[in-house]
Amino acid sequence: MEQLLPVINKLQDVFSAIGGDRIDLPQICVIGSQSSGKSSVLEHIVGKDFLPRGSGIVTRRPLVLQLHHIAAPKQGQPQEWGEFLHQPKKIYTDFEKIRQEIAAETERHCGPRGISNNAIRLSVYSPNVLNLTLVDLPGLTKLQFL
Repeated sequence: MEQLLPVINKLQDVFSAIGGDRIDLPQICVIGSQSSGKSSVLEHIVGKDFLPRGSGIVTRRPLVLQLHHIAAPKQGQPQEWGEFLHQPKKIYTDFEKIRQEIAAETERHCGPRGISNNAIRLSVYSPNVLNLTLVDLPGLTKLQFL
């Protein structure tokens, strides 16, 4: 099964890019009310601070986070890095830059206040993670009806 995960993740990325049907696989989704710490749970699993922070609704697009366990890299090679589906072949070794790109891509797609169901897809490669797909969703809000 471990050998199939990279192939399945790649297929998921291709289907997402072309708008085709997805392969339904188990994923862990973090769901909760706005500002309840959903993104912090994911950061804790990954062991890195890389998600946008702020007050109010910060996560305005789903984030599909594919974790890839890799063998410990050789000296001089990056230990951990991230890649976005919307920026193929661009490698981020600075997780603060990942945070900035998530915020910028959200702004490009949604504007300053919008919310979208169009997911941002990020792969993180590290010797410190399990092969796992996590999904960070925008927070639930209460609406009062009169």
